[in-house]
Amino acid sequence: MKANILGGFSTKAPCRPVLLRSFLARLSCQLFGHMVDNRVFSQVQESLDRCRCGAPFLQQNGSATRVRHTVSCFLRRHSYIKVTERNGYTEYVCQRCGHPLLFETAGDPYAHRGTFEKKVRYLCNLFGHRVHQLSQRAGLTEYACHCGHSFLKPNPGLRRVTHPLICFVAGHFVQFLGCRSGYREYACRNCGHTFCFVAQVNPSLPGQALR
Repeated sequence: MKANILGGFSTKAPCRPVLLRSFLARLSCQLFGHMVDNRVFSQVQESLDRCRCGAPFLQQNGSATRVRHTVSCFLRRHSYIKVTERNGYTEYVCQRCGHPLLFETAGDPYAHRGTFEKKVRYLCNLFGHRVHQLSQRAGLTEYACHCGHSFLKPNPGLRRVTHPLICFVAGHFVQFLGCRSGYREYACRNCGHTFCFVAQVNPSLPGQALR
């Protein structure tokens, strides 16, 4: 038997494999950022506000969550599903990492496909995205590149958006924007990269009417 912190005794010793997994999960998140996966989120019935490491994440109070890059999506392909049409654009979301994709509906190359796979356009990631302005929402200006990548930035009139080094090295620091089309939307505070994570839509949440 082992004494516990309250001075009593426990007949059960801690399960070492469980403690090891918990330690490795915390270490992994501290090093690389929290893992996000829409396939997992879609199976969770209650509100998901804690990472597998036990830390609170993806909160809706304005705090930032550091999320890691989903390497399989970056090196292989994103797997997109159609979410909605808005402002003359069709929006898709990766079924794993939550990366959105916006194409003008009139010239959408994937218009006849509900789901599809698409590789990252590495040239845009390296040299910057040549963007055009879409709309104003959530107090920010929304941009999209011809490759489909979208951003929300505080400053209007941009023609080019680059990924800062901190995003490449440390991952994205995302903050909650609002809920729409069955997703919770977040934006990186450093580069404006947006993410959409599967959620149970709650009418009491701020930003519910976000478009």
